[in-house]
Amino acid sequence: MDVATIAMTVTSGLLGGGLIAFIQFLITRKDNKDQRFKDITESIEKLTNKMDELDAKEDRHNAESRRIRILRFADEMLQDHRHTKDSWDQVIADCEEYEQYCKDHEKFKNGHTEATVTFIREQYHERLEKHDFL
Repeated sequence: MDVATIAMTVTSGLLGGGLIAFIQFLITRKDNKDQRFKDITESIEKLTNKMDELDAKEDRHNAESRRIRILRFADEMLQDHRHTKDSWDQVIADCEEYEQYCKDHEKFKNGHTEATVTFIREQYHERLEKHDFL
């Protein structure tokens, strides 16, 4: 064998080995990218679930706050405290939103306000007819 043949054999071996190493590098890199993509996707799903839980808690808190305002308003009415038309409109809106939440969330207990909401609505219509707001 002459020097040129030996050089070509060595070069072919190095290039072939280098090519194989490069292909392995690309495969490993793709696997790493796939794993990172999978990790990112899982993180996004976890964050989405936490956001959904927070939204549900906030919705429940808002419903409970509406219930408190409704009951307090009725207590004030029973103590002969008069309210402005704006206050009445707000409590009627609270009643509507509260009842919608209760319809959408059947497990949410609503026994506290059904009669109270009916009483408030009756009194509201009476005030409208008499023009008897504060």
